[in-house]
Amino acid sequence: MILVLLAIIVIPFILYRLVHDGAPEGIPRIGKGGGLGYLLTAIRFAIRSEEVIDEGNRIFGGRPYAIPTLTRWLIVLSAEHMETLRSSNDSVFNEPIFVNEFLQLDHTMNNMVQRMPFQVTVVRNELTKGIANFIPGVLDESTLAMKETFHPPSGSEYISLPVFHTMVYMFGRISSRATIGTEICRNKDFVHSLVSFMASLVIYSRLLHWIPDVPGLRSLVYFIASTIGGGPKQPLAFIKPYVARRLEERKLSDDHPFNITEALLDNVPPEVVPDAGDLAMRILYLNFGGLYPTSIYLAQTLFEMAQMPTEDVDSVRDEIKAVLEQEGGWTKSALDKFRKIDSILREVGRVHGLSFFGLGRITIEDGKLPDGAVIPSGYQVVVNLKHFHLDPQVYTDAHIFDPFRFSKLRESEGEGVKYGFTTVDNHFLPFGAGRHACPGRFFASMQLKIMIAIILLNYEFKLPDGQVARPKDVVLDGLVLPPIKEHLLFKPRLEKTEGRFV
Repeated sequence: MILVLLAIIVIPFILYRLVHDGAPEGIPRIGKGGGLGYLLTAIRFAIRSEEVIDEGNRIFGGRPYAIPTLTRWLIVLSAEHMETLRSSNDSVFNEPIFVNEFLQLDHTMNNMVQRMPFQVTVVRNELTKGIANFIPGVLDESTLAMKETFHPPSGSEYISLPVFHTMVYMFGRISSRATIGTEICRNKDFVHSLVSFMASLVIYSRLLHWIPDVPGLRSLVYFIASTIGGGPKQPLAFIKPYVARRLEERKLSDDHPFNITEALLDNVPPEVVPDAGDLAMRILYLNFGGLYPTSIYLAQTLFEMAQMPTEDVDSVRDEIKAVLEQEGGWTKSALDKFRKIDSILREVGRVHGLSFFGLGRITIEDGKLPDGAVIPSGYQVVVNLKHFHLDPQVYTDAHIFDPFRFSKLRESEGEGVKYGFTTVDNHFLPFGAGRHACPGRFFASMQLKIMIAIILLNYEFKLPDGQVARPKDVVLDGLVLPPIKEHLLFKPRLEKTEGRFV
């Protein structure tokens, strides 16, 4: 059934591209012209993304150039064009439409998620301001989840775990504690459905670009595909009844549980009639927005720390313990002082990130760049993050992962947040920039720091025996993933304080 569906999708796309490659007028391209050239270069980009990007930089220098991909044309801009995208007010270079197109939200979720995105306001205001209130729940759920996950089998010192797979499921549970509370987050069927939806959305949203944009056709294809391979229906079966019940209970009592769902219910715009289905979809959207990138950061961090010298890892543990003692426990102020963890996370974002590209926009009319180049309407534009993150004029030994690169800079230049993980500047762009910088990065940072600190304080972990260097990232169509199938070995540490994890 799946093969038949793929054939139905792929064959028309190939035939269309063979006849019409749709190259942007006036923009030089990677690869040969014509439909066959499009398809061959798109396939090469899918499996050798970095090679194609480097070729474009070498051939075109700082000029915009176009890459044919398995979804659509991608126009790559250089560092000198960053400010044009960063300062865009969406009248020409539009970010919301880019996100909607990239994830095909009109078909994979619903069109109201982006057309009236009040959930983003909740993240930007309620979550960021109230981070301290979420710490106890994240701490509690992280501790419980890790006790269950990192317990070695009988007779073994270590447990071998596929890192990315494990972190996705663990973070699905922990993040759902903050989103909808303990009633649902510990349900394994729910967490499984949430993770399946995340994985399928990343895949299916790209496949939907191959379907002609005929009204209703993409939605129909996604309905069929997601029914076979995981879609929103499964996690919504848990979330929607919960939201419906809470809407009724709120009519009778002002006594509310503490979670993100309640913040969303508190901030439904007056002109919107609260609808359990729509609200459940927004909650699912928030879960996806946090689960996918944060799980990647967590897995990448563990792989990097697994190859660090023991004394360096111990220095991170020592800082955590000193800060917790100084601050009297797990507080927002304490997390802000986990500077070595913060430095490692920022370096993960710099060296690995989530993609080779950033600041994605789509032109909704012809867009003129400062150097006079014109980007035709209807094309996706991005900047090459390697221009910024691997710039040798900014970063010493830019291609080397230095876990304490930024904590050392903070020590030498003061205690400010200039080099903090969540700080966006012209040389660190994994969270975007300008008015569209990721509003959830502060909340994600809180969760990551707690989880990493708990792992460090309570568990030893290492690369499998005989392996001395972390495995390579998985790169597909410009996206960067941790080594998907690779394992690390975990075991509980003996060091504890007063019966509690330190």
